Amino acid sequence: MTHRIALVVAALAAAVLVAAPGPVRAPGKLVAAPVVTDAWPGARISTLSGNLPDGSVFAPLSPDLRAGESDGRLVIDDDVVREGPAQYTLAAGSLVWLERGTGLFRMADSVAELITADIGAPVVLESQYDVVVHDDHVSWAAVGPEGTTEIRTVALTGGAVEKLVLPGKLALTEWPYATSAEIEQGGPSALVDLRTTARTVVPGQNYELIDCTPSWCRVQVLRQGGSARFDLMRADGTDRRRIGGAGLRPAVQDVLLLDRFAVLADDSRGVLCLYDVDRGRLADLASSFGTVVARGNAVWWSTGDNTSLTWHSIDLGEL
Repeated sequence: MTHRIALVVAALAAAVLVAAPGPVRAPGKLVAAPVVTDAWPGARISTLSGNLPDGSVFAPLSPDLRAGESDGRLVIDDDVVREGPAQYTLAAGSLVWLERGTGLFRMADSVAELITADIGAPVVLESQYDVVVHDDHVSWAAVGPEGTTEIRTVALTGGAVEKLVLPGKLALTEWPYATSAEIEQGGPSALVDLRTTARTVVPGQNYELIDCTPSWCRVQVLRQGGSARFDLMRADGTDRRRIGGAGLRPAVQDVLLLDRFAVLADDSRGVLCLYDVDRGRLADLASSFGTVVARGNAVWWSTGDNTSLTWHSIDLGEL
């Protein structure tokens, strides 16, 4: 995922015909940011083996690192629960996940139960909002006919699937909102209140990649040859702040975790870092990393290779 985001930015930047306003100055001497454990003395980074007892690679999917994928299998506490990759979310002690082409499932009393097979063509962006559990229901976005999006909702106990059809290509974000799913295209974005279907246009230029939640949007300002800078702003365009220059980019799909922390990669220094919007502060999380995942209150990242893989995790709720 980390490398895919970087390639998308580079490809889009090469296609930009309108230059970003003003020259981008070459960076001066790089100054190291404080490490997370110095910025937050109570921060703890935990580790977990990335290999199961049989040697296969385990990629965690849940904040507690108990559930994950391994060789196309869904594994929980080292036990194979399902064959085939899954997208999921955790709620009220139950594991809920989508299996594209099969259905929506939940884990109940150590048994995988089918909630519904009527899932359509799910919109999957590798976000924690691909599947949202709320009010004893589960919702997800699916591709609709003729340029529309279906917001599908079903009770956790099963039953008929409700479909809200909306114009445009959308994905779920913090409930009850949807946002533009065309994250690889520059220009304005949108937020849709699913309770009223009211649509808010988020301002942006054609040389800006904008991804939003109801509270905050991130803005990658592009230039020919790459990204010029990384900003955050409110959905109405106010409170815009520059977080970093050309080397800074998103490390995960979601804009913020806990409506507070942006998980970023600083390519100019080769580090994984966190930006705290409440404190206006950037801190280094890891000096080396491979895959990076963020869900709920946790961030985890890998080091090593497939024969000796280690996952490192931090609970942002403790910061």
